[in-house]
Amino acid sequence: MRRTIAAIALSLLPAGAFADLIFEHKGHTYKLIESPASWDEATATAAEMSLGEEAGYLARIDSAAENKAIVSALSTHLSPAQLANSIPNDVSEAPFVWIGGSDEDREGRWLWSNNGDPFWQGNFNGKPIAGRYTNWGVQPDNDGGAENALAMGLANWPAPFYDLGSTGQWNDLEADNQLLYLVEFNTVTEPLRASLSEPRNNGVHSGVGMIHGWALSEEGVERIEVFIDEEYAFDVPYGDPRADIEKAFPDINGSSTSGFSVPFRYSTLSAGQHTVSVVVTDEFGSQVERSSTFEVVRFDMAYLNKANTPSLDWSYVSGFADFITVRSAQVGDQAYDLVLAWQTQTQTFEIVEIIRVD
Repeated sequence: MRRTIAAIALSLLPAGAFADLIFEHKGHTYKLIESPASWDEATATAAEMSLGEEAGYLARIDSAAENKAIVSALSTHLSPAQLANSIPNDVSEAPFVWIGGSDEDREGRWLWSNNGDPFWQGNFNGKPIAGRYTNWGVQPDNDGGAENALAMGLANWPAPFYDLGSTGQWNDLEADNQLLYLVEFNTVTEPLRASLSEPRNNGVHSGVGMIHGWALSEEGVERIEVFIDEEYAFDVPYGDPRADIEKAFPDINGSSTSGFSVPFRYSTLSAGQHTVSVVVTDEFGSQVERSSTFEVVRFDMAYLNKANTPSLDWSYVSGFADFITVRSAQVGDQAYDLVLAWQTQTQTFEIVEIIRVD
C-alpha cells in the first residue's frame, strides 16, 4: 500500500507522501526534520533554511495554544520507530524533539535562539522572564552539569514513575544528543498548485495514452511521483511548456514550464476501474496529491503487434451522436464489438468499450 502522506497540518495544508511534516499555526510555518542531529547542528541547519524570504530557526513557543498545536501535529505524524530514534542518552527513556532554547551562555538564564530573548531564570524553582510562556516539567535541573539545550517531550518521563514530565512539557538536555528537531518560519507557505488532466476522472482509457498535467510552487517543484492503484510506479518528467499557466500565474517563476507528461500503456492494466495519483513535492517539502479514477477497456492481449492488427474485412460500422460502433472486428481468432467516442481533450475518437463476441 502507498505510504501515508506526510505533509499534514492543523490547518489542513496540502497533503503528500515522503516529506518531513509541515504544518501552520497562527501565521507561522513549522517543519519537522526527521534526521536526528545535535542541538548545535539543528540550530545551524535551521538558519540555512528559508521559506520565501524568511530564514528558519529552531521553534520558539510563546503560548499554551502553540505548544498544544505542536504536540498535536507531532503526535499525529510520528511513528513508533521515529519516536524510538529520538530518545536522548539519559535515564528518561522517552523521545524528545529539539526546540530553540539554550542556557549555554550563562547557566540558568534561558534564551530563545531566534533573537536572544530571555524567557526563564533559574532551575525548576526559577521563574519566567518578562512574563514569557514556559512549559517545563520538573525541570530544568542541569543533571550532570551540562544540560544546556531545550527539548520538548513526546511522552511522559522518566520510566517507570513518569514523575518529572509529561508529553508536551520541556526538559533541559545535553546538546550533543541526536534528536529530531522542529524548524519555524515567520510566514505561511504559498499554495502548492497542481492539476491532473489525463487520465480523465470517470473517463475510459485503452491502449497507449498520457499521464499529464501541471504543477506550480513559489518554492520550485522538486519531484512528481505517480501511483497506480496506490502503488508507486515512477516519477514524471517536469518542465513542459504551458503558456496557459504562465498567463494565469505570470508572477510565479517557472509558470511557463510548469507542465508534466509521460506516455503510459493503459492496456497493461486489467480491464475495469483503476486510480492514478500524482504526488507533487516542492523544494520546501510541501506536497499535494491529485487523483483520477477511470476505467480501462482492453483486448485479451495487452499489446497488439502487426500480426494481430484488427481486421475489419467482415465488420460493419454504424454511428450515432459522437459514437461509432464497429461490429465484429477480428483480432487473431477472436471477434470483438468496439465502441469509439469523440474525446474533446485529445481531439480523437478513442475506444471506450470492447465487447468480446463469443
